Amino acid sequence: MESTISVINVIFLLGAAQGVFLAVLLLNRQNNKKSNKYLAALLLVYSMFITESSIWGLKIAAQFPHLVGLFAGAIFLVGPLHYLYARSLTGNSVSLSKPLLFHLIPFAGFYLYYLFPFYLKSGEFKIEYIRRLAIEGQPLSLILFNWLTVLQGIVYMTIILVYLKRYAHRLKDLFSNIDRINLNWLKYITIMTLAVWTLGFLVKITELSGRQTPIDDLIPVSIALLVYTMGYLGFRQPELFSAVPEEKGGKKYERSGLTDERAQAILERLTRLMEEEKPYTDSTMKLSSLARMISVTPNHLSQVLNDTLQQNFFDYVNYYRVEEAKRMFTDSTQQHFTLLAIAYEVGFNSKSAFYTAFRKHTGMTPAQYRKEQPATS
Repeated sequence: MESTISVINVIFLLGAAQGVFLAVLLLNRQNNKKSNKYLAALLLVYSMFITESSIWGLKIAAQFPHLVGLFAGAIFLVGPLHYLYARSLTGNSVSLSKPLLFHLIPFAGFYLYYLFPFYLKSGEFKIEYIRRLAIEGQPLSLILFNWLTVLQGIVYMTIILVYLKRYAHRLKDLFSNIDRINLNWLKYITIMTLAVWTLGFLVKITELSGRQTPIDDLIPVSIALLVYTMGYLGFRQPELFSAVPEEKGGKKYERSGLTDERAQAILERLTRLMEEEKPYTDSTMKLSSLARMISVTPNHLSQVLNDTLQQNFFDYVNYYRVEEAKRMFTDSTQQHFTLLAIAYEVGFNSKSAFYTAFRKHTGMTPAQYRKEQPATS
């Protein structure tokens, strides 16, 4: 069968080449070295998958039979590598232990299962195998492995989204500004990846009825787009901060030993500090630094905010920042300040963070509030 080149095949090949190129760039980048290794490995795996699709799309399997299926099992590494990448970006890497090796079972199982029945066979055998596939369709074992790849991908992406959601909550307990460390871009990439796996699931459902679907080629095309997007955003990722500790199981503050009287005393001291010294104007303020100012442990301060005020640290500090901004808006001596200047003055480190917090606490934008509130001397 002669090879054919189409627009889709060109997209496949360019996507595979781009994945390899970005992986090399990431491996030579100095910051976030461990995270970059996971991302580089993930991009290479995607490139392998796209290359596998290209072999069939170009119809060169008969000319190069030993390339058929060579990278087929690599798709089982997508979920584990995506998970490891997410963990490493949050500063919580996973060591190469038995629990981690458990994630590699589908990958190893695929190649071990087909090692003697296919991979170690001659080229003539593989050509005949390809011919039978075209006539008889996929054997049950291959169908089951294909279903396993789709289900594994959906499960992993769901787990990662839950993990990132918990990480976002944890950030708000520790930092007063999170727009540069919130990993929202990774969440969106994970949602995109989940959408691709869901598309694969729909393809498998339609295959059960024996019908061909025009969305078959959308999967490798979507993965090619993922390679571009993930590589670009991963390459732009700034130097990571220190690790954000994960929450342990059980009740959050069950061993803190903080009494109601002690909590009330901490709250009074905290309120006095916030109103008199305005530490919230420091955009880098963290829970640990505020706790030091009132001589308490970060855990006790967090418990006071969470249990007594029903607020996380992020919302508590930004409430004071918004209130200070409101005061500046109505101060006639500060009318020359721009909205962005006021945002920086009260402790925000970006316009978007200022607008989001202001709208949350007042129900309107800073510009709307300033327009409606008359200035006073």
